[in-house]
Amino acid sequence: MAQIVASKLSASTQRSGGQTSVHPPVNMPPQQVRLECTYKMEPDRKFPTKRAEDTIRDVLEAELESEKYDADKCPGLCKQLADAIKARVKLIGSPRYKIVSVVTIGSADKGTLSCVSQCVWNEKFDTYAHYAYNNNSLYAVGMVYGIYQE
Repeated sequence: MAQIVASKLSASTQRSGGQTSVHPPVNMPPQQVRLECTYKMEPDRKFPTKRAEDTIRDVLEAELESEKYDADKCPGLCKQLADAIKARVKLIGSPRYKIVSVVTIGSADKGTLSCVSQCVWNEKFDTYAHYAYNNNSLYAVGMVYGIYQE
């Protein structure tokens, strides 16, 4: 066993007062800490749906109040809004919840839209929040899914 350990360590040893200390080589990568599973099957508190809905409303109203619909600009705007909503919902502090944010923007004068989503989840703990915003030029639907990670 001593030979195996010695082969992993550098040859530099120091003797001081009859004690030998062995130092690991400088170029060895640091070991990563591995965390154990807690097997926690229920959250301490449920996902704050109302606060998430308020966050979606605040972001959509602030960012889209003066926006005009532009089909070329909307994909980037959807991503930017979804990222902003997700970041603000994470600040609410729901440990062990995975946050998924989706924003859809469309033209207000182009007809109707139906949105459907399906997920496999635990009805006790997983939930979602949504808010629909519209102005004279566009409509936007923001959705946030809070999915508990066991």
